[in-house]
Amino acid sequence: MFYNLLDYPEAPPLNRDFILKEIIDELEPDVFMVAELQNDSGANLILDNALNDGDDIYASAPFVFNTSGNGGNLQQLLYYNTTKFSLELTDIIQTSLRDINRYQLKAITSQVNTDPILIEFFVAHFKASQGSSNEQIRFNMALNFTNYINANLASDANVIFAGDFNFYGANESGFQQLFIGNTIIPMNDPLNQLGDWHTNSSFSGVHTQSTRESTNNFDDFGAGGGLDDRFDFIFVSNNILNPNHEVSYVSNSYQTVGNNSNCYNEDINDTSCTGVYGQNFRDLLWNMSDHLPVVMDLNFQQDFLSMRDLSEKIIITLPDGNIVEDQLKVNIPELILKNLTSLKVYNSTGQLVMIKEVSNSNEILSTVKLSNGLYYIKASNGQILKFIKKS
Repeated sequence: MFYNLLDYPEAPPLNRDFILKEIIDELEPDVFMVAELQNDSGANLILDNALNDGDDIYASAPFVFNTSGNGGNLQQLLYYNTTKFSLELTDIIQTSLRDINRYQLKAITSQVNTDPILIEFFVAHFKASQGSSNEQIRFNMALNFTNYINANLASDANVIFAGDFNFYGANESGFQQLFIGNTIIPMNDPLNQLGDWHTNSSFSGVHTQSTRESTNNFDDFGAGGGLDDRFDFIFVSNNILNPNHEVSYVSNSYQTVGNNSNCYNEDINDTSCTGVYGQNFRDLLWNMSDHLPVVMDLNFQQDFLSMRDLSEKIIITLPDGNIVEDQLKVNIPELILKNLTSLKVYNSTGQLVMIKEVSNSNEILSTVKLSNGLYYIKASNGQILKFIKKS
């Protein structure tokens, strides 16, 4: 699932984490990618209040502030179901505007140790607005992406590229670069709905923006005009379209969530836009963002292990709490110790500051050399914990 959250958490209404929770509860994504996330406190609100419900099934990749150009206070992030995936690595592709974030996930399946399934997720937010200069920036960002995968990935890698791309049509040079440019891994639209999407009622069923005719009720955050653009996509590599591949797109599963195909230039919650998505659900989408989420399903040729038994709380814990001075105690249950190799500590900007090799159930991390502040521990099984260093 990909969702542009619109200046989250600043934009109104208040408490959008609970609005998002109701949307998430309906869709239950195992991988949740977002754009327009402003800060790490917003990232934590989503994780704690919208995704997890006291069971800590979901984790997030480390939050990293944008390092590119003048993209402003808007970042991307990926959340994932830790019973199905572990986070193997992250990286950043710099552009003239905003970072493109890379997240490599490994499926926790019956063959995870002998034949692991890796998926390369990339999340982006391309330059907005019409005009040749903005189109050129979008093309340059697409070129940054294809140059990166040419240099860093094998041609048979499983790639999913999601984001708010702000493409007005499939003839844009940036879109063409992703699909037929000089790239070893061309992207594909699972819907195969290519054309001129902008203000074109023929594509009303795939439009993702804007959910609102007017921004008057939202302190002018976002865009108005009603549904008439297809800006949000989940693109996939060729191999994922092969139903016999180790991981494959489930035919007809791609959905523009909330779009009943009859809301052209209307509010998404207009009473005339009836269909599969009901009124109450469309009200949530109208309140949450000026974009609609997009979702799709994947099929795996291997069985998931469901490694963590959450009913018994088989998780890593901090027995002495998460506010520390000189050391941090970490308790690792025996049932998952054999599958754990290391604990990595990141600061609040996403920089790796410590690696602790795991050898027993009770590990102690020295925090003497760490500066005061918030830190994240990422275990090699994908679980993420937080602690605060205070002197």
